[in-house]
Amino acid sequence: MTITVRQLVNNPHLKTKVLAGSNGLEREITWAHVCELQDPTPWLNGGELIMTTGLAIPRIAQKQEEYLQCLIGAGVSGIAIAEGMYAPESTNRLLSEADRNAFPVLLTAYEIPWLAITRTVADANTHEEHARVVQTLRIYEIARQAIQDHSPTQILNMLGEIINCTLHVVHPINRKPLFYHSKLPNNIKEIFEKISPGDKLHSPAVHRIERSGITVIQVSVPASRPATLLAISNSTIIPHNLILAHIATIVGLIIEKNTAMHERQRRLGAEIMSGLIDGRLTTDAAYLLLAEHELGEEPRCIVACAAGDQPFEHTWLHLQLYARGIPHLLTRRGNLLLVMLSASSNVLSSLQAELPANVRLGISNTLGRPTRTPEAYQEALWALREAETHEKTIVYYSEESPVSPFMPRSRSEAQEQVKQVIRDLLAYDIKHNSEFTMTLYVYLCENRSWQSAAKKLHIHKQTLVYRINRIEQMTGRRLNVTNDVAELWFSLQAARMLGLLPDLSKIEIM
Repeated sequence: MTITVRQLVNNPHLKTKVLAGSNGLEREITWAHVCELQDPTPWLNGGELIMTTGLAIPRIAQKQEEYLQCLIGAGVSGIAIAEGMYAPESTNRLLSEADRNAFPVLLTAYEIPWLAITRTVADANTHEEHARVVQTLRIYEIARQAIQDHSPTQILNMLGEIINCTLHVVHPINRKPLFYHSKLPNNIKEIFEKISPGDKLHSPAVHRIERSGITVIQVSVPASRPATLLAISNSTIIPHNLILAHIATIVGLIIEKNTAMHERQRRLGAEIMSGLIDGRLTTDAAYLLLAEHELGEEPRCIVACAAGDQPFEHTWLHLQLYARGIPHLLTRRGNLLLVMLSASSNVLSSLQAELPANVRLGISNTLGRPTRTPEAYQEALWALREAETHEKTIVYYSEESPVSPFMPRSRSEAQEQVKQVIRDLLAYDIKHNSEFTMTLYVYLCENRSWQSAAKKLHIHKQTLVYRINRIEQMTGRRLNVTNDVAELWFSLQAARMLGLLPDLSKIEIM
């Protein structure tokens, strides 16, 4: 049976008397807690008796009233103040506020150690401790039975039934659920969104959030992924912090199991994706593997993602897509991220939402058949180059005239144009590690200005003259003939969209 404040005061050995709030003596005490913080509420569960030598109690009357209101709002059962220690005089405002809220304010004799009160409360609450032990055993039994054969959402529901709470696991920064089939209710989402990400990252292990008459318990989850457990009680009884900590531990294990499983799927998916792009998989094997990853039917496409020449954060992308229920394959090639997934607009919008804002996307035509994957890969690259050239966020390969009416209409046309005009130039650069292609590109970008181009390339003007002469010899075209200049320029643009040009990121083109 839980001890009440009245029973505590009536114990003659504790030498504790009531200063104010006598109408609240029937309040139950779940634990007696020594605390000298001015705001201990983030670390409280409700029902505690706060014991203080007085260091936490302000001296100003208004501040004393606010301090008391803070404890009352946290569901504290009362406060015991050590007599003859550091407590300032209790003002009328503090005592009146205690009486008005039936909140017991107690005074304990100097010679009584706080340990005596703590032991009295603990002994009286042995039955409650036993109940918590039973709850803990049930929690771990559920974990033992269900963790292998049940989904994370099903396990959360079973754990929630034990403590009569609705449980959600969310990312503390983006506030999105970590598991598929889990959706945060709008009212809880609104409460959670009012707390800044910094508050959530640096909050105590168990933190009470009270908004609009709803109490949400936020619990840090020990896991490799950022995760927060939200517990919404279905009654007025708030689960004990220790029970919530055990559930958070189980949730951490679920997250690690879920993460490991999806990491294996990601690695296998990356191998499958690379095999499809390189043409190393037979048709039958491709159909079978895609079906196993829920990508066996149309519409499917390949999306090429890049943020210029810089790598971008996508560590948890596969997990976030799984949490949204989106089947996919992922692989990396250099700074390029390639994704195969459904070509529906909702799925593509979800992919874009999970990527950083500076990432551009090139989207292929629908796959049709697995053997068309290499072609779809080239289409995605082509669309991505167009997106980068025209500073668009998304470009579909199927879009009409995405770049220029004078540019090639397909990748095969672009390859043919490059072959006819600047193939020898590109081959020479690769063989001799030279920069003739880059020189030509910069020279034309600078409108054939010798001085500006030489400055951009950090070379002497005479060196530039030499290079241009060599370029004219290798391409068979003159840079003072308009027709030849046009052919060279469009061939360079085609080569750039094909990814054949050298790294131009270090040169600022006006």
